[in-house]
Amino acid sequence: MTDQESITQIRKRTARLTWQARAMIFWERYAPVFALAGLICGLFLIGAFSGIWERIGDPWRLIGLLIAIYVLIKAGLNARRKKLPSQSEARRRVEQDSNATHRPLDTIDDKPALSADAWPIHFKKAVESARLLGAPRSRPALAPLDPYFIRFALPAAIGLALMVGAGDNFERLKRAMAPSWQAGISASDAIFEVWADPPDYTGRPPIYFKDRQTVDIPAGSKLVARVSGVKSPTRLKISTAKRSRYLPLERLGPESFEATTIVKDRAKARWRIGNQQTEWTLNAIKDQNPVISVLENPIADKRDRLSLTYYFEDDYGVEELFLIINPLSEDPEEAAKISRIDIPLSGRSIRKADNITTPLDLTKHEWAGRKVKARLYARDGANQSAGSVEFFFTIPDKIFVEPLAKAVIEHRQLVLAGAGEYAPLPTYTRRELRNLPWFDTYDTDNRLGRAPAEIQRAAVLIDAVTDAPADIFKDPAVYMGLKNVVGRIRYARSADALAGIPEDLWSIAIRAEFGVLGTALEEMREAEQALRDGIARRAPQREIDTLFDRYNEAVDRYTEELRRKAMEEGNFAEANGGGGNGQNMDQIQELLDAIEEANRIGDTEGARLALAKLAELLENMQIQLAAGGGGGDGPPMEGEMSEEMKKSLEELADLLGEQRELQDETQQAENEELQRELDQMLNGQSGQGQSEDGEQSGGNAMTPQELAQQQQALEEALQALREGMTDENGDPFPEMGETVTAERQGGGEDGEDGTSLNPEEALDDAEQAMNRSQGALQGGDFDGSQQAQSEAIEALRQAGQALAELATDGQEAENGQDGKSDPLGRDSANGGLDENAQQDIDQRDNATRSRELLEELRRRAGEQEREQSEREYLDRLLKRF
Repeated sequence: MTDQESITQIRKRTARLTWQARAMIFWERYAPVFALAGLICGLFLIGAFSGIWERIGDPWRLIGLLIAIYVLIKAGLNARRKKLPSQSEARRRVEQDSNATHRPLDTIDDKPALSADAWPIHFKKAVESARLLGAPRSRPALAPLDPYFIRFALPAAIGLALMVGAGDNFERLKRAMAPSWQAGISASDAIFEVWADPPDYTGRPPIYFKDRQTVDIPAGSKLVARVSGVKSPTRLKISTAKRSRYLPLERLGPESFEATTIVKDRAKARWRIGNQQTEWTLNAIKDQNPVISVLENPIADKRDRLSLTYYFEDDYGVEELFLIINPLSEDPEEAAKISRIDIPLSGRSIRKADNITTPLDLTKHEWAGRKVKARLYARDGANQSAGSVEFFFTIPDKIFVEPLAKAVIEHRQLVLAGAGEYAPLPTYTRRELRNLPWFDTYDTDNRLGRAPAEIQRAAVLIDAVTDAPADIFKDPAVYMGLKNVVGRIRYARSADALAGIPEDLWSIAIRAEFGVLGTALEEMREAEQALRDGIARRAPQREIDTLFDRYNEAVDRYTEELRRKAMEEGNFAEANGGGGNGQNMDQIQELLDAIEEANRIGDTEGARLALAKLAELLENMQIQLAAGGGGGDGPPMEGEMSEEMKKSLEELADLLGEQRELQDETQQAENEELQRELDQMLNGQSGQGQSEDGEQSGGNAMTPQELAQQQQALEEALQALREGMTDENGDPFPEMGETVTAERQGGGEDGEDGTSLNPEEALDDAEQAMNRSQGALQGGDFDGSQQAQSEAIEALRQAGQALAELATDGQEAENGQDGKSDPLGRDSANGGLDENAQQDIDQRDNATRSRELLEELRRRAGEQEREQSEREYLDRLLKRF
């Protein structure tokens, strides 16, 4: 080892000795200053860790805290008057304790100032002396002040206090040093109440812990812990595998506090006061993913709806069911398109659905008629989803027969295909902007010219269809609807402005294909679906009431349109409640009342079933009325009117149909006559088309004389019908002399202003109109003949309507159904029960009894001391409501 390396090591050693000496001097100088403060602070810590301050509370805790703070501040002020140990002072302590002279520690770090001749010898002696230096010795600092060895007992007492408060020492110290007023607490005074509120989607009632120390709860439950009987309680500690934390307390009252948290994993909850603690183990049961499968490949039913049969199951219930479909196409961009179709559920949360078939109306979908691949997905309340295996099907489309409806559907397909963004607006220079008009000129370049090619083509085609509406549009609503749509397309600036056009075009196509009845049916279906969705998601009562009112109005419009259609076709019995339709109307009202009542008392399943039955009944009514009085598939209603009256009404309906056919033939004959005259004017052949006897001939239409003969035959048939309107005794029907007003007709089209309709007078009007038509035909006056035929048709319709209404009212009077008794002859005021039976019936309304039943079920479900099977049964009952 060289001399330089030896000197370096000596310098390191002497520096370490100097640091030790400096620390000893620091302790000896400041320990006496902080001795009293350390003693008082130590006692305060012992009180905090051991729970003494928690037990006795204020003012003693606050006094101890203030004293500790005071002596600590005073000791700090005194310490400021002391001088910190310097390096020179520490070196002198080392040299003094080793009896070294001439300050060797300063010499080995020094350098010669002037002459260096004698420096090597002096430096060598300093190095030898520094090599012999020993460790510094400490001087007593606290011993003179502590003859009773408190300095050793205090750390031992603090250690014991830490052991007593193990696990809560920091929380207790934080509580002891809090500046707020704290009352003393005792474990014997505290009353704990702990329960868990499962997530709403589980539908489970609160889980009360009571005497149980280990509880299974659904993951995501809200833990609620309350303590009462103490004014300043400790905080609840929650420990999981990852960390521990204390929950803040919310004051509920003078001696009542609450702590809440969400439990997602297994945890332990502990409440400790003093040396007594209450602990609960919380087993958080994870929510399982749904299981779902499609049982059969979807097919289209007879109403063009997709029948989807599926199975799903979830531990707490599926809240959302939907299809994700992709079109099958060789174009990658087209095949990448995605469409979601929501499937309605019977309730807000369904645990299991086995072999359930749901009809889906997808005829409005933009991919209707195309083959797609799909997956069925189910999502539960915890936002966990699962999908079925991939399957394929063709989306059903609605077949339109009317040419105009088919054209409108083609326009709709173009609009759907052109759903892309518009081209950017053109840019102009400042000079070009100055030349532009200050007002909107609806320039095509800024509007339709920027639209996708499909949108532009749709506008051109709609313009072409609506160019000459005289021979195409029989319904003005269809024409005006198309003009409105093409105007919106023409003046739209962006794709957002076209959002409602596909739906409007669909409604127009339905109107063009099925008339007003189709529109009413479509509106009724939409209102039904909105009401069904509201019931399933348990919407607020106010919203349900609004949806029900809209559905009720849609049903009224649909049934009224059915009546009107029956009137036009001459089915008077069906239009006025005969032939089974009256029974249908009664069933409709009963089902509407049942839906309203079930929804009012919270019976969602009952409301859903009644709504489904009503929808099926309304769908079948159109078929029944189209059958022309047969009453559909149901049995004929006995005793509504006599067989003679029924036969007379049927003959009157046949006569009305024949009169309409004669009117059509008259129109055809007039058209051929006009065409013949036009040909003669163009060809100059005035004699062409005349037979030898001077009568007009040619074409398929009948001559005016033949039409007049048919009109005379119909008039004679009407006279024979009137003569045959007698009962079994040969007397005329008593109804023939009565009149029916608009009030008795239920506010029909005729008699809206309160005018009276008499069957006898209506038949007289019909006979006179037929006679005028015959005379006009004999004179070759087609216009006058058609006017008289229209009056005859209207008179026959009014006669049949009034006669059927009077016959029905008379039969009700015979049956005694005057509003005071039911069909069984019982008094409707008390339901056919005597006074004693009425006294045995609970007089409370259904809503009150249902509410009390629900409260009792929830109370019993929350009693954990009941058997597990009983509590599961109660949970199932709650699910039904």
